[in-house]
Amino acid sequence: MAETSIEFYNQAIDALQAGKLAEALGFVEDSLTEDPGDVETWKLYAMILNGLGRSDDAARAVTKLREMGLGEADDLVMKAAAAVNAGDLKTAIGCYESAIALEPERSEIHASLALALMRCDYTADALAAAERAVELAPEEPHSNYALGHILRLLEKKEAALEALTKAVAADPDFLIALYEQGMLLAAGGQYERAFANFEKFLLAHPDDPSAMQAAASMRESMGG
Repeated sequence: MAETSIEFYNQAIDALQAGKLAEALGFVEDSLTEDPGDVETWKLYAMILNGLGRSDDAARAVTKLREMGLGEADDLVMKAAAAVNAGDLKTAIGCYESAIALEPERSEIHASLALALMRCDYTADALAAAERAVELAPEEPHSNYALGHILRLLEKKEAALEALTKAVAADPDFLIALYEQGMLLAAGGQYERAFANFEKFLLAHPDDPSAMQAAASMRESMGG
């Protein structure tokens, strides 16, 4: 993937994580303009189109992916992501589990399954899936984020911070991990580090009210 297309791809991921699907679509289309042969960008494109309800366009994107060698597990992962965007978590979980049955060593599928399970309050299964993701890929940012996110929700703050710190170390621009790491740093009284996290998050999402409030709170705690 060319450098410019990576930048657009990462911006699309950030927008998608923030729930800004139309903005994510613009970035992913820019990424495809720069590098029209990148399979991962086409996968993201199909997911976003499904999330926007543009099923015919998403189907055409999937057809393109199949021409590029999309496997059955990847097809299931995209269906799962579309189901998550539609709020159909049970379907998503089923698709992720089927994908894992086909390719059990892919850590990112275990991580996605973990997050979907957690949203359904299947906490023990979610934690087990996230731990398996990290076991398969100890330094992979999304696996560590999934584990850190679940541990944070389970109030296991020290272990959560460790996992989120690994995620951010592996990908310093992984904004949702950066944000959640900032929350834990603030809870632990590490206000300067937390402020730096929220400040970086706000560079990409300057109008995010939660991040603005958190940064203001950190500034006040530092006596600023």
